[in-house]
Amino acid sequence: MTDFLRFTLYAPLASWGDTAVGEIRGSWDRPSRSAMLGMIAAALGITRDDDPAHAALDASLAFGVRLLAPGQALIDYHTTQNPKAGFVKKRKPRTRRDALADPDLPTALSRRWLRQDALVLCAIWTRTGASYQLGDIATAIRQPVFVLYAGRKANALGLPLAPSMVAADSLAAVLADDPELPGDLRALRPPGGWGLEVAHDPCEHFDAGLDASRVIVRRDASPVRSRWQFAERPVNVGHVPRASGS
Repeated sequence: MTDFLRFTLYAPLASWGDTAVGEIRGSWDRPSRSAMLGMIAAALGITRDDDPAHAALDASLAFGVRLLAPGQALIDYHTTQNPKAGFVKKRKPRTRRDALADPDLPTALSRRWLRQDALVLCAIWTRTGASYQLGDIATAIRQPVFVLYAGRKANALGLPLAPSMVAADSLAAVLADDPELPGDLRALRPPGGWGLEVAHDPCEHFDAGLDASRVIVRRDASPVRSRWQFAERPVNVGHVPRASGS
């Protein structure tokens, strides 16, 4: 048996990142590994510039995410203005008002993808030699040091995460249960039923128990938070076996 921490993640609007090229800022349809690590780091009170703590958290945890409902895509058109690097280095602005004093303020245009009404079931487990334990993470999620959000600060969570500890023989067993939702959110259920696809880290000491497995590549590994750097990693994708008769 392996111990897992499980919770349901829902937000009216979410953005889970993708490779950013030019003015396009995409979003995956479910939380990336870096997004999950960032959320847990916020709950624990780890600041973005604490690279050793982020590295320890990254080395401690593994994730599995079942996409229950992908929601729908929304494109948000942005115009933003930020001072040039030379102005920042010389003037060292401390407020947004100071930053906007740059007489040659450039404007950046971007199209940012969001997911509307996406719903996922998440499972976390610890790796060998973990510096962080599931019980401490569960406590932090219930009483986070920093506000938790779905990818961007404007994307508030739509439900409490309500983490719970689960002991199981496989990842599929942890993620097999359908969510219990308030009545007004049950309409999120897709016409064909809740999704069964699971993206997950390697299950080193237990069986994933998933069907139709494949491997994809995501650029969401080993984040250097202070410089917003990410590396490619393989992601295992499978499906929770559908219950007989469903």
